[in-house]
Amino acid sequence: MLQVTQGPQSPVLVRQQFSILGTASATYAGQTLTIIVDGRFRTTGPEIRPNGTWQVDFLFQDPGNRRLRLEVGTDSTEIVIPVVTSLPEAQRLRFTQIPTRIPVQQATLVEGTADNYPDGTELQLRADRQFELARPTVEAGKWRATIGFNQPGRRIIEIRTLDGQQRAEVELDVIGVTPRPPRVSFTNPPQRVREEETVLLSGGAENYNDGDQLILRADQRLELARPRVQDGKWQANTLFRQPGNRLIEIIGSEQDKAQFVLEVVAAPPSSFQILARSAWTSNPTPSSLPNLAPRRITIHHTALSAAPSTSATQAQDAARMRVIWNSHVNGNGWSDIGYHFIIMPSGRVFSARSELKRGAHDVINDGLGVAFDGIYTSATINQKMFDAAVALCTVLCRRYGIKNTVTPVPTATADFGTRNLPLILGHRDRVSTQCPGTEGGRTVRLPEIRTAVNAQLQ
Repeated sequence: MLQVTQGPQSPVLVRQQFSILGTASATYAGQTLTIIVDGRFRTTGPEIRPNGTWQVDFLFQDPGNRRLRLEVGTDSTEIVIPVVTSLPEAQRLRFTQIPTRIPVQQATLVEGTADNYPDGTELQLRADRQFELARPTVEAGKWRATIGFNQPGRRIIEIRTLDGQQRAEVELDVIGVTPRPPRVSFTNPPQRVREEETVLLSGGAENYNDGDQLILRADQRLELARPRVQDGKWQANTLFRQPGNRLIEIIGSEQDKAQFVLEVVAAPPSSFQILARSAWTSNPTPSSLPNLAPRRITIHHTALSAAPSTSATQAQDAARMRVIWNSHVNGNGWSDIGYHFIIMPSGRVFSARSELKRGAHDVINDGLGVAFDGIYTSATINQKMFDAAVALCTVLCRRYGIKNTVTPVPTATADFGTRNLPLILGHRDRVSTQCPGTEGGRTVRLPEIRTAVNAQLQ
């Protein structure tokens, strides 16, 4: 065995002495090495020491890639040494821009120079001599990279070549910062609104993530909506059914809330009345349901037999509302009654699902669902129901800005593609069903309802 253990790692100058160290089998102790230069020139080298080590001191008179072959006995080894007349300029890495301290979770630009490195040379930026941060490349003798840290502490920052032969390092302090607390707010809240008038409330949500849920509440007890944060903002539609001063709050947490006082003024006197949901149940519509921005009104019939008579009392109608709720929740598996309003044969109109929440009545559910209680595949609604429907739809159209209820507009459907339909339409206009009765809504007097409402809106 004969091997080199140490030799020049970079070019040597002409007439510069250098050493080559190596080892040999102990059986060669005391024998002399033979040196052959470039396969032509042969000379005698040193003796191998008793411990098997050896050292050759040498120099070259001429430049070039010079090949030294070392031999002893039947073993040999070879080494190629670049010999030059002058050495290239020294390569050097430096930092030119790096702060002495940076906050956690803040991106920072680090720059430096790379003297005598060709463009495109890949370098390695490390922290604490072990964690790679980036691999910047040299361009016009410079390099740059962006770094950041999640934990505070003193850090060693190192720029080096990939083989680790050239390097430079600095130290910096990563300091902890107190995070900015989240904050919710109202943007230009109204001072006064009218009873039964839909109002859009909005505001800011600083340092909240998109999708975070807030709570909009009235009088510290009544939940109005659960808006979600989007791009640091929130908004929600709401309405108030009772006049008076109301304390309105937007809540992110017990430590983060904003509030203002809203005056709700009574609506002008009217003979038409919508009975509140509290007239038949104490349970509110689940706040987790998706919000609704109504675009149209869809007319239905409940398709349930044994509807109350035209002379039913309010208590009997309220009991019927609970029957419908049970059919929808425990029968259909919905989270609440599917319609927003139900018109009884008595002409009474009940609030069902909150009109601020998407319904479960026509698959697409982009509008308000109004249902006549009963089955109207052949029977026709009575005059009280007709009058109530006209009054209700007029209120809803004014509330949500629907100005024309007879002119058809392009409308997406569940089963028929896009159709031209008025903004007061029947369930069967968009879905393959017999609801709310005969084709064209004749049994629920749908064309007459549209025309009567439109006349009220002009």
